[in-house]
Amino acid sequence: MDGRRQKRARNVLAALALLCLAPAGALARSADSGGLTEPFAASIVAKAGNPRASTGEIARLPDLGAAETRCLSLALYHEARGEPLQGQFAVGRVILNRTASRFYPDTICGVVYQNSARLNRCQFSFACDGKADRAGNVHAWQAAVRMAERLMCRDTCGDMAISANLIRSTHYHATSARPSWSKKLQRTGQIGRHVFYFTDRR
Repeated sequence: MDGRRQKRARNVLAALALLCLAPAGALARSADSGGLTEPFAASIVAKAGNPRASTGEIARLPDLGAAETRCLSLALYHEARGEPLQGQFAVGRVILNRTASRFYPDTICGVVYQNSARLNRCQFSFACDGKADRAGNVHAWQAAVRMAERLMCRDTCGDMAISANLIRSTHYHATSARPSWSKKLQRTGQIGRHVFYFTDRR
């Protein structure tokens, strides 16, 4: 992608960020800033190699579009805000990996908002908790958008220094939870406050 196209893409995403910000005082989620700051982009280290090549058949990467980027960014903001960069990346991989499974919708927005009409019965709690999905912290939102861009990249810019085992994860839960389904899946690791799992049901 040349410099002109990159600048245009950044402008589009910046506009989306402004649209998603809540008015002052209208923060619908935790007041936690997430500890995310401007040096986000410079702090990402790409070492793992192409995850699609190194881990076999995992998630195909969907076409980059504004709606899909926004859905992934919102999920990262609400589900992984304040987590280590590798933890945010792993949460995003869970969403992408699910798009490749016949048990889930084949789009990012479909996965993120699956069963969202059922109060507290959806796949990602923020999508069905009855609260607005707005992102109220500008720095955390910008960081989530950047991570979503990285995850949806089609070449090595989508890599990060986490294990291939974690990259293939299809499920996760908070360390404070003990869901019954976790006993039936293969644990792939823990990053921050999330424990990750894999199932080969495709």
